[in-house]
This record gives sequence, structure tokens and C-alpha cells, in this order.
Amino acid sequence: MRVDQLWRYPVKSVGGEPLTTAAIGAYGIDGDRVVAVRDERDEVTWAGAIPGLMRVRAVAVDADVAELVLPDGERFRSDAPDADTRLSAAVNAKVTLAGHRPDKPDAALHVLTSTALRSLDRALPQSAIDVTRFRPNLVLDGVPGTGFPEHDWLGRRMAIGELRLRFTEGCDRCVMITKETPTVPHDRAVLRWVARELGNTLGVYAAVESPGDVRVGDEARWLD
Repeated sequence: MRVDQLWRYPVKSVGGEPLTTAAIGAYGIDGDRVVAVRDERDEVTWAGAIPGLMRVRAVAVDADVAELVLPDGERFRSDAPDADTRLSAAVNAKVTLAGHRPDKPDAALHVLTSTALRSLDRALPQSAIDVTRFRPNLVLDGVPGTGFPEHDWLGRRMAIGELRLRFTEGCDRCVMITKETPTVPHDRAVLRWVARELGNTLGVYAAVESPGDVRVGDEARWLD
């Protein structure tokens, strides 16, 4: 098995950035979800409530700052004086950007296999299956088996270099996987199939037992 893709999402519920290397600590990839989008009630919101967020991308530019990339290519920093106004106009909702700290160490990383993505693609030939729908942090390739092998990993431990992971729970899916992203259209069929055939679970979460740096191409091996 090897690391095929690494993804970071500096802003919650907003598209992320592919990485070639990442430092991973107790709460996941450094710089992941360090900014949140808040609604008119000053509560953290998500793309299920504001679908336009999934058409926006974000890249990390500083420890607590992201650069947002709008569908038309316009870019601005999350700490810019007019950031809230510009994002609100782009997603057609009044929102603000605020600092955020991940607080779920048992679900620090979201992991998918390329086997699962290929299986979903075969099951839904009329749908556009793309990693951006599902927002994993790690995509592993070369995994033995067919179907959705990661669903059998709960309780197991994996090493990738110095990184040690323990798989803790399946990833329950919601309407976010139906939303339009910069690379796929809106599609309700994806969630309907996942709910019906997989009990609404696709992918797994992992806790980080020992931190480490990970690169695309790194070998992943089982510890138990």
C-alpha cells in the first residue's frame, strides 16, 4: 500500500488543496480546518446549508490564514478587511470567517482508498466520481481486496513512516457529497447509492497515535 493523494482543507466546508508532503499531528494535517465559516447567527455553518461553499477552494498561506479561490478565479486572504463581504457575495449568503481549532482527535484524519473510489465509479457510471466530493485527507492505493476495504479496518493500526494511525470509525455521509465542486456537478444519486448500499458510510476516520511527516508515494504498512 502507498499514499496516493494528500489533501488539506484550510477552511471548513470549502474545497481544499492537494499536497505532496504534510506534517501530521494529533489533530490531523497541519493547517487543516484552521478557519471556519459562520452564518448570520454567528454559528459555524457548512455546505449543506450553503451549497456555494463547495465551489470555493482554499489554500493555506500562514498558520491561521487561508487564501480563498472563488469560482471565477478571484483570490483573497481570509484575514483581508473585505474577506467576509467577498465570500458572502460569492456564496449568496451572509457569512463571516473566523479562526477554528479542530477538536476531534479520534477523527483527526479522513482516509479513503482508491479501490473504494473505483468501486463507486463502477457502481455509478452516470455520475462523476471525483475525490473532491468526499474530502479525504489521505487516499491510499495498492490496497488488497475489492469494494470498500477500509470499512474493515476499524480497530487496526497502520504505520506510514513515523506516523502511526489507529482507525476509529466509519465516515457517515451527508448531502455534502451531492454538491457541485469545481470539478463535478450536483448529483443526488451519489448519496442515494451510498445510503442504500453502504449504510451511509464511505471512508474511515483515524486517530494519530504518533505524529509524522508523510509524502505522496510513501509506503503504508499494517502494525496489527
